[in-house]
Amino acid sequence: MRKVFFGTEMVMVKDAMTGCAANPPQAAEDAAQSPARDVLSDGVAAFLTQVRIEKGQSELTARTYQRHIARFLAFVRKVGRRSWADVKPDDVHAWLMEEKEKGFHINTLYIALASVRAIFKYAHAEGWTGDFSALLELPRRWESLPHALDPSEIERLIRAPDLKSDFGVRDRAILEMFYASGLRLAEMARLQLGDIQWDLGVIRITGKGNKQRLVPVGRQALGWLRRYIQEFRPKFVKKQTGGELFLSRRGGGVSRETLALTVRRLAKRARIEKRVTPHMLRHSFATHLLAGGADLRVIQEMLGHSSIETTQIYTHVDRSQLQKTYRAFHPRA
Repeated sequence: MRKVFFGTEMVMVKDAMTGCAANPPQAAEDAAQSPARDVLSDGVAAFLTQVRIEKGQSELTARTYQRHIARFLAFVRKVGRRSWADVKPDDVHAWLMEEKEKGFHINTLYIALASVRAIFKYAHAEGWTGDFSALLELPRRWESLPHALDPSEIERLIRAPDLKSDFGVRDRAILEMFYASGLRLAEMARLQLGDIQWDLGVIRITGKGNKQRLVPVGRQALGWLRRYIQEFRPKFVKKQTGGELFLSRRGGGVSRETLALTVRRLAKRARIEKRVTPHMLRHSFATHLLAGGADLRVIQEMLGHSSIETTQIYTHVDRSQLQKTYRAFHPRA
């Protein structure tokens, strides 16, 4: 067992791979007959097809896998590997060390290793190699929550938009929604008018892997949403406008880039020294609920975490408690 340290983090890589299969006979025969064929790249293409079509994961997830796997394959080709069965655990160890020396953050290395694990699980299922993924243990991620704004900073940020401008009320509604519901950036960009259930005070969110969940929304956020939709959204509607909730100047849905820039611009206007991002608002949402006494299991459900390890909880959440907990603990409910 080899220990690979990334700062204070550690990855365990076993020194020998047991039960490793050789390339399938047909693949070996094909490789011998056609030396120019890139067996490794063929495997990546098949894996990404499974990710997109069979598993229904997002294009963003597929591109993330593709980016990190491409870096890994560039490394193993450099050391002479030409097939999946040629790759050894020591290659992963050496690659991780090289990536670390290039200055990649621990979170990036975690995602990179997870990407390599994923394709080797696929390679094992296809019979190209042994169960390589079992020989790599992912490092534990951060032990504390990422940075969050304190309530006074949240208040300053939310009040930053110029309500006299055409986009002021839209931007206020966006900020209220980010903090009221803990949405991911991509989830906010995908919101549709039909996702709001006014009578229940919830919104329907389409999250990672196209999984849907219902998230409570505070009265103040709903109030700003209603004002934006009734008074200001019609000003941005064009012939090509669809059902997108938040519109850009051209009448289409706002992009993730526009949302991120809007948050950053308004944070500067509010004179917040931190580099504020939509993800920081998501963590502020969760942190402030925790500080108010909300159950971690309920927060996991609101955030749409599929893995219990993400929020370190181990029991099933009672969906009937979502609305009650939100009203009780969120400061802007």
